[in-house]
This record gives sequence, C-alpha cells and structure tokens, in this order.
Amino acid sequence: ILNPVLAHQEQEDEHFAIFKRSFVVDQNQIPIVIGGKPVSEPKSISEMLVQMLGNECSPVYTISRSKVTYEGIAHLDYQGLDKKDGENEFLDIFSRVVDNCHPAKGENQQYAIYFTLGDYKGSNAFQRNLQSAHNLATAIQKSKDFKLAQLVVTGTDATLPSDHMDNIVHWKDGIMLTIPSYRISNYNFVYAMSKLGQFLILAEAVVKNTKGLLPKTEYMEFFQQKISRIWKNVIEAGGDATYKIEKESDEDYISMKELDMISKRLTEDILPMLKKYFRIASDISICFTPLHGKPWSEASLSHKSPKGYILEQVVRRLKNAISIQQAARNHFTY
Repeated sequence: ILNPVLAHQEQEDEHFAIFKRSFVVDQNQIPIVIGGKPVSEPKSISEMLVQMLGNECSPVYTISRSKVTYEGIAHLDYQGLDKKDGENEFLDIFSRVVDNCHPAKGENQQYAIYFTLGDYKGSNAFQRNLQSAHNLATAIQKSKDFKLAQLVVTGTDATLPSDHMDNIVHWKDGIMLTIPSYRISNYNFVYAMSKLGQFLILAEAVVKNTKGLLPKTEYMEFFQQKISRIWKNVIEAGGDATYKIEKESDEDYISMKELDMISKRLTEDILPMLKKYFRIASDISICFTPLHGKPWSEASLSHKSPKGYILEQVVRRLKNAISIQQAARNHFTY
C-alpha cells in the first residue's frame, strides 16, 4: 500500500526530479540481477529493478534462491551465493549465461551485473554480506569467457560518513523541511562496515578485471589493507552491529574515524574514476519491503499490541522513506 503512495508523492515533488527523466540502459549489455526475481507485483527493490530492466531490454537474467518461471525473463535459482565456496555457483551462472547467449550474440557479448545482495538481520548477516561479494569477485577473476562491462551494487545511506549532514528540501509555500539522513552510527556500525566491505571487494575486482583504470600499487594496497581489516572486525563482531568505543585504543579495531575515511575515499576518490565500469546505487534510505517487514512482524509478537508495534515502526520511518520505484531507479544513469 505504502510504496505506490510514496511513488506518487515523489512524482509530484521537485526533490525527486529524477522521476521526470528517462534512465539509460545499454542495449549492448545483457543484465544479470543477482538477488532478484521476476514477479507480477514487485515488493522489493530488486524485484522492481527486474521489472524495470525487463521493460527495457531482452534477455534479462535473474538469480535468487526462489524457483520461479516468468515469461520473457530467464531465472536461475541458487542457494549458496553467500556461503563459502559460493564462487562455484557464480562460475556456473556465468557459464550458463554465456552458453545461452553465444549463439545469438557472439563471443564478444558483454554483461552488466546488478548486485543486490545485502542483509542486516539473520544468522551471520554481516559476514554473509562480505562472503557474497568475495564469491562474486573471485568468480569474475576466474571466468575466462564472461566479459563484465559494468557492475552496479545496491547501496545504502547507512554507509555515509557519521558527520554527513541531513538533507534540507524546499516544500510547498516556501517551507523548508529537514529530512534526517541515515549514516554510519553507533547502532548500525558493523552493518555499515560490511556494506563498505562489499563495495571495496567488488571495486577491487573491477580494477583487476579492467586494465589501466587506477594506478595499481597505491589503490591495490588500500583495497587489500582495508578489506583485510574489515573481514577481521566483522568476524569478531559476530551478530553485534554496535560500535565499541572502549575498543578505539586497539590498533586492530576499526574506529568510527577510520570507517568514515573509508567511506569518503570510496565516494570522493575511487568511484569517480571507476564510474564507467562500477557504480553504487546511492540515495537509498529505507524502503518498506519484506526485508524489514519480516523482523518487525516477528518482534511484534512479544508486544501487547502487535499491530500498534508495527505501525510505530512504519510511522517513525516515514520522515525519510522512499519508494521501491525510486530506489530501483537509483541504479541507473540518466
């Protein structure tokens, strides 16, 4: 119910002027959505992304755990993309896609990957975020026939630096509204770290896959050092997402200051140089999807008024929520 209402509001507001422009999909690249599936009524960012791509080009490949059949879109189901040795599943995906496309497109066919995997709840969610990116990165390096032209990763405002300013927007009749921004904070620290780790792992893979993109020595040292530190910190944190200020004196612990630096360097230095080959879908705050609905529903059962609890979760997030339509559009260029 909420997503169509939010989308309508966005269409009417100048702050979301992107809705009034046409996005660009390179017709020479076959899209592969990792973590998405085709459905008639999208309820998540990845499902909406699949629908938008399906309306623009053919073929479109989608990969998720679900077993579905949908006219016009080729769906493949895999269960271990975020598990150890999951690189073999990615290699199998590449092989199947290439085998299907070669007869029609030839050996020089290029592909665009939309990587939407990312969790903040569940067993080993933060480690799985890193593992899925590692598996894809390893497969990209090992595959000989799969020609990656572009990699787009679903981002989150949770990785913005802790000192990021809230958005100020013009509302009706000259009224100015402050839209609170998500950012790196005490309560989501390890989740943000795991997402930044995803970005670095996949950016490094793109650099290795495309010659001459960056001065290799300086940037590869940065990638390797920060990825190693992030892995260590995420494993040590387990399922605890919070920042441990008492550990700041530990040289092995990534501080808030260091994570801010990683975020800023990625955004201000690395991404501009990789923009033709690697993008992070930005300006994604919170969307009302099953990803959030499931844990809210489970938590509501321990409250006196389950419906009241869920309503509270929704209402207090309306101040900076966006529709899944907007979030999906943020994956494209204009």
